[in-house]
Amino acid sequence: MKLFSGSKRQKRILCVIIAAIIFLAIIASLWGVAVYSDIGFIAKWRAIYIETAMSTMNHQWLATAFIPQSVIDEVMDERNAVLEAGLVEETKLPQATAAPTPEPEAEESEVQALCRIFPDIDPDTVPEDMIKGEAEKFKRKDMESVGVLTLCGDAVWAIDAVNGILIVSVSGDGYAGKLAIVNDSSKVFLGVSQLTESGQKITELCEAYDAVLGVNASGFDDPEGMGLGAKEDAQGLVISEGVILQDTLTDGYFQIGGYDAENNFRIGYGLNISELRDAAQFYPAIILNGENVTTGDSYGFGIQPRTVIGQTADKRTLLLVIDGRQVGYSVGTTVVECAAVLMRYGCYNALCMDGGSSSAMAYDGELITSPSAHMENGRYIPNAWLVGKS
Repeated sequence: MKLFSGSKRQKRILCVIIAAIIFLAIIASLWGVAVYSDIGFIAKWRAIYIETAMSTMNHQWLATAFIPQSVIDEVMDERNAVLEAGLVEETKLPQATAAPTPEPEAEESEVQALCRIFPDIDPDTVPEDMIKGEAEKFKRKDMESVGVLTLCGDAVWAIDAVNGILIVSVSGDGYAGKLAIVNDSSKVFLGVSQLTESGQKITELCEAYDAVLGVNASGFDDPEGMGLGAKEDAQGLVISEGVILQDTLTDGYFQIGGYDAENNFRIGYGLNISELRDAAQFYPAIILNGENVTTGDSYGFGIQPRTVIGQTADKRTLLLVIDGRQVGYSVGTTVVECAAVLMRYGCYNALCMDGGSSSAMAYDGELITSPSAHMENGRYIPNAWLVGKS
């Protein structure tokens, strides 16, 4: 007995229909597992995917188009609870004071002198013939081919003894970026765009203030990713060189991060802003009073390009920029990983700044990270943390 007596063409059509039904059933089953499964691995990456999409202004559809709103709400509610728990009224001041540059030892070598200025450098990796002159005047970038490492094992990208800046290349699973260590926090300040209709790129802000180094700071209104980063569009408090340019934002989870007159970098929603010389707002705080406060796999913020400002107990400033959204080079990272990087270098307090396509670092007149913005030298931004020249 024949189950189907139609023509060969009809049999082929029936086979295609059956195959399509089976394929759709498999897809539906996989979608159900991906969206609703409680299996640890799947739940982890589902949450990170949702956090990554929902922490952007223009790519939230990557979550909302495929995942039920109830599942998204559950993930975001957990993130908001983490943020609420992480709010701090004011960080403590570190007990340590700014570390003076040690006096040179008798008959010290040039390598010893350089490591006295930059104690993070591993002296065993510094070639004896590298300096060829006074260590206090040594300045060189693009150093990765030389093989100089920090004591943490990261490659040194630039040494600038003239300005007291060490720049390190940092990398990990799927990410790459730069960490700048600034010996003298009195030279770090917030510079704002000098234009009225738009912000300026990080290289332009460095040039406007004659700064040797800079990273982006405040977030800003950015409709459809086309915002021009005008200084009045910055989100939250802006204090630049003692002048309050914009009031504190009290909604949401924004924290203030700023330097006082003694060059302490302080964090908290309740800071007395009259005591701050330079400040901006963003979130989350990831290191408080010497403690890494991030939890879980991503602390609720997914994987993105990142910018973080921090300070060690001896008042050296740490400026971290992680590139992202560039498959094959760097997709970005979590704030948990950012905190881990900074803790390796003795960070005492650290606050995330605006990330995403705004994340950028410039040094000595050029962009030295790779922003995800499809613009030469990155996006227009309202303000930046800058380091003045010596």
